[in-house]
Amino acid sequence: MTSSLPCHIIQVISILIICHIISIYTIDTPKSIYHCPLNYESLSSHTWLDENCYWSTSYVEAREKFQSFGDVLKGQLSYAQENGYGMVLDIVNVESISYDIALDPKEYDSLKSNGYNGGIVKKGEERSTSHTVLPGSNTVDALLLTIRLPQGKEDNNEEVNLIHCSGTHGIEGYLGSAIQLRFLHELFLQQEKRLRTNNVRAPPTKNTPVKKILLIHAINPYGMRHHRRTNENNVDLNRNVLSDELWVSIRARDPNFVSYGVYCSCVCFSVHRFILTFKFFFIISSIQQSVDMDSTLNPFNPIKNDKLFSWVDAAREGGFNGDTTRLAMQDEKVKTIYKDSQEEKESTSYDADELQLEESISSINNSLEEVKDILQVLKSVIIAVTKLGYTGAKRGLVAAQYHKPSGLSYGGGAHNGNTWESSIFAVQHAITTFAGFDVTDTNSKTILIDVHTGLGKYGEYTLLNKSTGSEFISKLNSLLKRESNDASVSSGYDQSVGFIAGDVLCPLPNCHGIVQEFGTRPGVAVAVALIMENMGYNTGRRYNHLTSFAFNPMRFSWRRKALRGGMDMIHAILEGF
Repeated sequence: MTSSLPCHIIQVISILIICHIISIYTIDTPKSIYHCPLNYESLSSHTWLDENCYWSTSYVEAREKFQSFGDVLKGQLSYAQENGYGMVLDIVNVESISYDIALDPKEYDSLKSNGYNGGIVKKGEERSTSHTVLPGSNTVDALLLTIRLPQGKEDNNEEVNLIHCSGTHGIEGYLGSAIQLRFLHELFLQQEKRLRTNNVRAPPTKNTPVKKILLIHAINPYGMRHHRRTNENNVDLNRNVLSDELWVSIRARDPNFVSYGVYCSCVCFSVHRFILTFKFFFIISSIQQSVDMDSTLNPFNPIKNDKLFSWVDAAREGGFNGDTTRLAMQDEKVKTIYKDSQEEKESTSYDADELQLEESISSINNSLEEVKDILQVLKSVIIAVTKLGYTGAKRGLVAAQYHKPSGLSYGGGAHNGNTWESSIFAVQHAITTFAGFDVTDTNSKTILIDVHTGLGKYGEYTLLNKSTGSEFISKLNSLLKRESNDASVSSGYDQSVGFIAGDVLCPLPNCHGIVQEFGTRPGVAVAVALIMENMGYNTGRRYNHLTSFAFNPMRFSWRRKALRGGMDMIHAILEGF
């Protein structure tokens, strides 16, 4: 009776997991295909009033919509100017540019603002979409809108520009993209209403006060395309924006500076048998040995290019000259675990009954393997949180490491000589060269919003900002009618650097960088999805549906709430600053 208890518990847990997954994908979820035409007339009608039209199911779809809105706004402006209605619109100019991240960033300076491959769509014309997005291309697109200040604010002497970024973390970009599309459509409808009512304003001059809005779409196109948070080099782009000096110091520091190495006490167990895994799970208190955060965050084969990864070698290559005793202990332990796992595979044998059992479950092996891996990772995460506390475990996850390219939370540098990723060069070029923003100019102010998902209460957002408590944040919270942020979301980031909204691209006091973080799932579930997806990426298995579940919820309730939160932020900045 006692021996069968774990099996019954396994069955109950498995049934609950299956039921939950079914409910996630069948209840309150939008259709995968919408009829949302991208021509001028459809955008002017009630077709696009369905909020689902702003959401995309793929990177290609999201990019096509973003390009289309840019072209439609250009066509609207062109139509107004050609027919003598130029003084009616608030929009003064619309420019766009595309960065193919496969290019050498040095070539970005040769790029010019363009009308996209599809050209400008004028009123009454159809848009040909067959050649606007190459199937394999990964492109960061930017749209620069120059808008006259609303009537009554022309006397505002301070120039305030807005930068809105989406897709820094790939899979999280579907919300950011939806917010940008919603804003562009709203702007289009406002201008269309002005054209119908012929609400004339004074014609713009060189001295007309304007506000510039730079929308940067899909900063991590590879991650958005493949539903990953990291890019094609497994780099977390929101930890990659370091100055030259910081690159040197961060690569030369101890990789274990936040105990990414030996960190906590967990259980080491075999993953070969599903039932055996659960038996170890239920006798957790009786078998304990030291397991590090590296093994918790990266539970996969450490062989890469026929070489066993070494923390000691990686630290020395980065310039670290300190004590490597703990790192060497970790390397030895990994070697032992890897050797034991290889011997276990070679020595494993089955009798006839066991072989028949193995063959009978082969058809569902992938699903079973996934459940087994999820439970293994979940157990390790729960133990880490129990031993370290939520903030301590989170700090080890979000602080990033700059030495193990295959590892989770890799900020880059080790694979390319301490250099930014191409997408970061594209963002810098879009801000400084394409848009012409001088973020150090004391006569102007720039506000950068970088949209993310994952942490916090379901559908609600938290503002993460380097100048917390400043007059700027107080004013913004007042405009948004918010009292405070969720402290659990902002905790653990004290050792994290390299943000898109950080001091390198957006230095204080003239540039205010804000991360708008929208809550999705519980923190433990988000951590499990991250670990599983990275493990699958390194082992040839596809677990990116887990990151979709964790970072891009499909429920109407979440999408509606998050989309409105994103629009509230844009409105508050445009109207209040």
